[in-house]
Amino acid sequence: MKSNVLILKAVLLLLGGNLVACDDSKEPEVVGTPPVAASEEVTAFFTTHLPESSYNCSEVKFNFSEIDFGETECFLINSTEEFEAVAPPSVVLPVIDFEKYTLIIGQHLLGDPGYSFEKQAVDTDTESGKMTLNLVYSRMGGASPTVITTFYIWGLYSKLPGSAIDVKITII
Repeated sequence: MKSNVLILKAVLLLLGGNLVACDDSKEPEVVGTPPVAASEEVTAFFTTHLPESSYNCSEVKFNFSEIDFGETECFLINSTEEFEAVAPPSVVLPVIDFEKYTLIIGQHLLGDPGYSFEKQAVDTDTESGKMTLNLVYSRMGGASPTVITTFYIWGLYSKLPGSAIDVKITII
């Protein structure tokens, strides 16, 4: 009888430990420096011209390449000329002080539209100078159609060194 009580206590202790370990209430952590708050003019421009995904908008007029599943494309923009080369033709671009800021615009593919963008940040390895754009998405509940979906991102950062950046996508 005592061994059954000990076994029951051990099982309850283990189950209680699992409940504490599975706390999903924490905010997702993203490594690096988050983007700065963009002006209303910049935010309005991207709200108008760059949708969150291709699921609701099939035609995006930014100068993106065609990419395959698992690939990303990301532009580090440090001048008005670089911005003009990527932006839709014949639109009025918002004013960005490229002496102070770097604009990042990109795209990547996921297997369906059932994801919600949460956070982004740029992490710079001080030794190698390599930069990584960390993107965090959460999986939305419910069903969604299985259709490869292009997700678009943008962010305004304090001036970044270099001209190339890798992208790491985390799904929570």
